[in-house]
Amino acid sequence: MVDVLEYLEYRDFLKDWFAESKKDNPFTSYRYLSQKTGVDPAWLVRVFQKGGHLNEDSLPVFIRLCKLDDRRAEYFKTLYRFNKTKAKQALSELYYRLMELREMETRVLTEPELAYFGSWSCSALRALIGITKDTSNIPELASHLNPPISQDEARSALEILKKLGLVAPDGNGGWNITDQILSTGGEVKSQAVRNFHRHTIELAQESIDRHKPEERDISSVVFTAAEEDLPEIKHRIEEFRRGLLQFARKSERADRVYAMNIAMFPLSDRVEDPATTDSSNPAPKKEG
Repeated sequence: MVDVLEYLEYRDFLKDWFAESKKDNPFTSYRYLSQKTGVDPAWLVRVFQKGGHLNEDSLPVFIRLCKLDDRRAEYFKTLYRFNKTKAKQALSELYYRLMELREMETRVLTEPELAYFGSWSCSALRALIGITKDTSNIPELASHLNPPISQDEARSALEILKKLGLVAPDGNGGWNITDQILSTGGEVKSQAVRNFHRHTIELAQESIDRHKPEERDISSVVFTAAEEDLPEIKHRIEEFRRGLLQFARKSERADRVYAMNIAMFPLSDRVEDPATTDSSNPAPKKEG
C-alpha cells in the first residue's frame, strides 16, 4: 500500500490510497467512501482532483480508514495544514516538521546497503535487469551499461542486489527485480547518499561529451528567490520527481536506463536588503 510519508500533498496520497483500495475491493466507490466518512461523494471527487480541501473535522476518520499509525497520523494532519496554508512562515515551519517526521525511523546501514550507495552501477544494473528479457549473462549486461562496467564490478553489484532482496531468481538462470524498496535513515545514510550523488553528478558531467544532445537534456537556470520560499521550491521539485517516476512506471516499452540529477544550490550569500537587488529571473539556458 501507499505510504503517506512519501507524499507532500495529502490529496495525492488519498487519491492513490483510494485507487489501491479499489484493487483489493472492486466494490469500493466514492459513494462507499462517503458513507464511511460523511463527506459528499461529489466533494470527494473534487478533493481528489485538487479542486478543494477536506474539512479538518473529517481527518480522524480518514486516518482510521487508511490505518495510519501515530507517526503517520501526525504526518497526515501536518501535511493537511501544509497544503492549506498560504502564510510563508507557517509553510516553512510545517515543511521542516514534515521532514522531522520522515526521519524519525533511523537504523544503522548494513554493509550491502553502504555498498549499494557507494556505486551507481548497483541501481543501474537493477534497472537494466528490469527491462532485459535474458538476464542470465551478467558480462553482457555489464557491457550494456553506459559507461560499461567490468565483469567483476557487475558480479559484485549483483551480489549486493541479492543480499538486499532487490533481485530474485527468475527460474531460467537469470534475475527479476523485486518490489522491495531500500529505505534507510540516519547520519550514515547521509554520507552514503552524498557519495552516490557525487558519482551521478560526475556521470552527468561526462555525459556532455559522451552522449549526443538528442540523447540527453542538460540545462541550467539562475534565478533569485526569498530564503523563506525555499520549502515551496523544494516541494515543487519533489512533486516534479514524483510525477516523472509515475510516468516512467506506466511505460510498457522501456528500453533504456536513465539517470537524472536536479541540483539547486546558492550562488551567493544572503543579501540583507533584497530591495536593492535585481529581482529579474532570466530564462533557462539550454546546453546543446
